[in-house]
Amino acid sequence: MKPLARLIIELIKVTVIFIGCTILFYMTLLWIHDEYQNYRRYDVPEGTFLKVTSQEQKEQDDEWVSRLIFFYENGE
Repeated sequence: MKPLARLIIELIKVTVIFIGCTILFYMTLLWIHDEYQNYRRYDVPEGTFLKVTSQEQKEQDDEWVSRLIFFYENGE
């Protein structure tokens, strides 16, 4: 009878520790989510910056062919 009682007590201990760690992990994930929820990554940068996305149409027309050839040659 005693080994069965010890087994049940150990099983309850492991279950409580597992549930506690799971709740702690979940609360940590919620905290991280709340921390980065208001992170404004799409705001306009402040200060002096350069716009690097402007290209002429002629360069874009020639560039996609060279990129396609590069992809077929290297697989990247």
